Amino acid sequence: MSSKPKSFLSSMIRKRARRRDLLRKKTNVCLHRARKSLRSSDNGRQECSRVSDKLEALKSLIPCHCGDVNADQLFKETADYILLLRTQVMVLRKLICFYGSNEGENVV
Repeated sequence: MSSKPKSFLSSMIRKRARRRDLLRKKTNVCLHRARKSLRSSDNGRQECSRVSDKLEALKSLIPCHCGDVNADQLFKETADYILLLRTQVMVLRKLICFYGSNEGENVV
């Protein structure tokens, strides 16, 4: 009887040690990835600069942006502007259908 509890305890200790080792390995992998990303912070700065450049280009395309806006507001204004342009195209198409297309005539 005394051998069963001892073997049970030793198996539990081995399982716990395996879990601890596995957890350490996972933690080391995560730490390695974190260190690697910290080492490549120049890449992060370049990516941030590229994103900033693209946001500035987007700001220049949107006619009604109000001064210094954050990215969320810029995206909302962009979406609104796209909807406005789509509506204008739809209205112009309806006008062409209503008045007819006079390709042969020169309209002044």
